[in-house]
Amino acid sequence: MRFAFSPTAVWTVIDSARHWRIARDAGDPVQPSLYRRLERFGAGLLAPVFDSVMTLFEAGFRRRFRAGSPLEIGFSRDERHLVALLEGARTDAIERFEPSLASAMRIALNSARIMLLSIIGEVVGGESASNPAPLFFPVTAPQRMPSPDVIPVHFGQ
Repeated sequence: MRFAFSPTAVWTVIDSARHWRIARDAGDPVQPSLYRRLERFGAGLLAPVFDSVMTLFEAGFRRRFRAGSPLEIGFSRDERHLVALLEGARTDAIERFEPSLASAMRIALNSARIMLLSIIGEVVGGESASNPAPLFFPVTAPQRMPSPDVIPVHFGQ
């Protein structure tokens, strides 16, 4: 099934990928660094999820993930590729993966989708909102308009 992410989820993914890259390049412990970054928005539990997806991305494609800078508005090619993988739009890309890691990446992507829905959905308004905006939804489903009682979450420095 293919999913389309809400802007909140997309920016969570991009921000996490960029900060994952920064932590890796600096030699900092990645999960604690990501946790501190995400926990400011109530999404700290996503740290190990993003760490596994990003680590598998690099290992599976046998190259370094190219992330944009934290202040860039545009997405790098790898960032667009990552979002497409999470949305299920690039199922053919896994075929180019290191064969021994392909099934692990499929599991990591499914886990990331579930965790994004669970964690970010609660931060955005989730069950407490009368008509919450979905974090992501099947592409074939009609899109719902967010209700006025949903609290927007903005990811910034």
